[in-house]
Amino acid sequence: MGDFITIFVLIKPKRNIMKRNIALGIAFCSSLFVWGQGENAAQTSATPEALSQKVEKFGTAIPQEKVFLHIDNTCYFVGDTIWYKAYVTRSDRQTLTDLSKILYVELLTPDGYLVERQQVEMPDGTGHGAFTLTDSLYAGYYELRAYTRWMLNFGQYEHPHSKWSELMFYFKSMAKDFFRDYDKIYSRVFPVFDQPQTPGDYVKDMTLRPMRRYFKSDKGKPKLDLRFYPEGGDIVEGTTGRVAFEANTEEGKHIDIELSIQDKNGKEIARTKSTNRGRGIFTLPDIPAGEKYKAVFRYEGYDYTYALPEPEKEGCAMAVVQKGKVVNASIQSSGLPDPKPILGLQVMHNGVSKAYYDIKLDDGGKATVEIPSDQLPTGVNQFTLFDGKGRVYADRLIFVNHHEYDTPQLTVDGVKAQYEPFEPISLQLQLTNPTTGTPNVSLAIRDHATDELTYDNGNILTEMLLGSELKGFVENPGYYFEADDSIRRQALDLLMMVQGWRRYSWKTMSGVEPMTVQHMPEQLQTISGCVNRIEDFRLAYGTYVKEENWLPGTGTMRAPDTSVERDATIEDIMEAADHPNQENNGLESGNTTDNNPLTQMLQDNQRDPFTTGSIMSNLKEEVNVWPTFIQGNQTMDLMQTTENGMFYMKTPLLYDKYILFLPAADKDKGEDYIKDKMKKDFTNEEAYPDYFVKLNRFNPLFPKPYSYYQDAPRYDADERFDSQGGQTSFTDRQLATITVRTKRGGLRKLDLSKPALVVDAYEAFNLTADYGMSTGTHNWVTFPQQVALTYIGDMGMDRDYFLQVRYDGKPINLKSTRKNVAPQRMLNGTQIEIPPVITAGEGKMEAYRHLRNLDKLYIYTDYAPREQGSSRYKGDNQPDVIIDYRLFPNDGYQPTYRDRRYVLDGYAVCEDFYSPDYSQKPLPDTKDYRRTLYWVPNVKFDAAGKATVNLYNNSKPTVLSIQAEGITTTGTPIVWNSKN
Repeated sequence: MGDFITIFVLIKPKRNIMKRNIALGIAFCSSLFVWGQGENAAQTSATPEALSQKVEKFGTAIPQEKVFLHIDNTCYFVGDTIWYKAYVTRSDRQTLTDLSKILYVELLTPDGYLVERQQVEMPDGTGHGAFTLTDSLYAGYYELRAYTRWMLNFGQYEHPHSKWSELMFYFKSMAKDFFRDYDKIYSRVFPVFDQPQTPGDYVKDMTLRPMRRYFKSDKGKPKLDLRFYPEGGDIVEGTTGRVAFEANTEEGKHIDIELSIQDKNGKEIARTKSTNRGRGIFTLPDIPAGEKYKAVFRYEGYDYTYALPEPEKEGCAMAVVQKGKVVNASIQSSGLPDPKPILGLQVMHNGVSKAYYDIKLDDGGKATVEIPSDQLPTGVNQFTLFDGKGRVYADRLIFVNHHEYDTPQLTVDGVKAQYEPFEPISLQLQLTNPTTGTPNVSLAIRDHATDELTYDNGNILTEMLLGSELKGFVENPGYYFEADDSIRRQALDLLMMVQGWRRYSWKTMSGVEPMTVQHMPEQLQTISGCVNRIEDFRLAYGTYVKEENWLPGTGTMRAPDTSVERDATIEDIMEAADHPNQENNGLESGNTTDNNPLTQMLQDNQRDPFTTGSIMSNLKEEVNVWPTFIQGNQTMDLMQTTENGMFYMKTPLLYDKYILFLPAADKDKGEDYIKDKMKKDFTNEEAYPDYFVKLNRFNPLFPKPYSYYQDAPRYDADERFDSQGGQTSFTDRQLATITVRTKRGGLRKLDLSKPALVVDAYEAFNLTADYGMSTGTHNWVTFPQQVALTYIGDMGMDRDYFLQVRYDGKPINLKSTRKNVAPQRMLNGTQIEIPPVITAGEGKMEAYRHLRNLDKLYIYTDYAPREQGSSRYKGDNQPDVIIDYRLFPNDGYQPTYRDRRYVLDGYAVCEDFYSPDYSQKPLPDTKDYRRTLYWVPNVKFDAAGKATVNLYNNSKPTVLSIQAEGITTTGTPIVWNSKN
């Protein structure tokens, strides 16, 4: 790494169009952007058009970001490397983002445990990296997820948890931060198979992590999940409405059924069948008052009855149908007061308003709007019907396709049907429209023999147009674009109708519901956190402290030696959208630089703020924070004074791991005091610091459960191994389909051969402190409970897992030295085997009580956080969690400190993909078992839009699979694969 550079600079504020100084990092309305004042704000709007204008401004001023990851292969084996390229776009333009410059990419195990998190440098809206599937990992379906910090402002909700877990935190706000979750984070799931026993013998065996329990499927009547989705949102009395439905097994597998829709007297009103992926649709004509409908059907010999949602007495039904070049929106109302209110119909695409219509109902309470389809962009369009008070009467998604993406943006020539061992390969890539600027394209070339079909097979086109707009997982999204026929159009419309979630909340965008923006787009690396008085935490130790007992802190920090006024709110950004050219936002006439207010704030100030209102500080007076950054022989010391108990500062430019010391002291104590403190008790972990300093931890903690199709093998015999030829294995054996192996036999001893995860003890301590479970000093009594909640999580039910602590593999009985066995544990009358207990006195245990002696924590469990709340953890099926303390070998130890000391990650460093050179004929016994033959994250095109790729085959006859992904400078996705 090069020399450290000082990031802090004097920022001269510019006057913005409201004659206010806008600076990034300011305390936006109690340290937050706050947009809207709830329902009362809508009461003063008076007209739907006024609300629509707010939505229009919001969509352009506060764009969202979307992520897509292109990976080098369709499956992996333990020991492989996963190569990825990230593309991040902004919703208002669909071009690569210029907002965020940092992306977070995470690798999670099939059970939902974090393997690794990487911070990816993203100067132009793209970045790339790699994960190694180390030998210590087990097989299964792994997940990659990716997000920017700006994305975490949207779709927040409270993760399910039991109330007892909140007692683990000192402040309620800390618990709220810990249990914050998100509706939509980019996710990609792929299979990882066992490491080949013989090099090159890629047998697709998948040995799952051993569990203590084997859960059998329930016998008897299958449990089904049948859900109804009225078009527009409600079934309304006095109208005719369409209702979509989706039928799945309890596990989420689609089923085909035939429904009889009956009224409360048992009369059949409609009969329908599921047509695609368990989905179908039926019509309820002339819905009478007080009616109650039910769906009756038979499945696998059993009868089922499900009630439909009860009709609303007052409201609107909206049907949206595409007919040729026109989109027709038909509105029916019932129960609305006379005179009928004027309604508004707004159409959005990617959160940007594309059309607005005043809706005047006729005497029958009906209205029809015809919208030329060429006014609506290709992709998901959202129709929202509302009144001037902000009440949403109906909401509907439709998919519009103008087929402008049907034309390939890239061609690949020179591909042979088969390549001989070590044969040179030369491919020519050509952009179809090179005049639009140099695109960003990544390319993967692999051995077709080990390709694996999965349902998670989206590309950048399907993700940006479809998957990113819908909640949950869309299996095999390419199906909807394979042909433009009535079957696929109907299937796509059904997919739109069964979505109850909206990426872009109209009520939030209109200000009807308030929005809190806690994060600004990251432009540079930063650290932020808060400082607390340690004596107050000592008094409150082990108790639940209500927020109102402390003086809550607000605001965020300015950089040293800068003087920037901090008086802007989110309304400033919204107001700036009204006058994008007034005063040119400080730009010279004719300057084409982006005038988006949010972008302009980032460009003008070159600051990277992070604010959050729920961080608590109990300081009575401000203090100085003295961070020290260490990497190799490089050291940098900084100082910053807190504001309302909080600090925020840029860091040096950092790659890979570095050490951070983070003490705090009174403002009247200078650098000499800090140096003196480092001479006395600096490495005494039991000494209390002057102040308790904690970093902000903002990364999402909780994995989403897999849908049935995310971790289900896909068996399409006509696609798995086609007739393209080529040798399927390096060992001349035919590769079989997936074999999943796991032990059977009900309840058994917890397998301790492979832990669920292994964590650094010091890192675990830092996390528990930063989440608010400790005071920054190690307490061996409560540490196991803190570690369990941090890494295992909360079961989301009114019970807990069985927690046991072990010490280098064995439990220790401190209460009595008269017994040499542990108490017997019984479950349903069955004795459960427990390892022998070491009888030890206090002296034997002393080493385990000090953080300096602890190397790793081995965590064993038969609990999967991805399956939180599952019925398999109810009744007698209480999971086990074992935390095994491992000391440093040979009586070794590590330095531990009085003040906070971290080992943190800077930008991830990614090595180049290795491509061997066989221009000199290899020796006869040379073996090359590569499955990914070539990976380049950024293809270099010349001025004519041409690029040539040269590589060599592996050591067997091979058919190529080629996948190119990318995006043009104008935002058009680029996709090319071997099927093209």
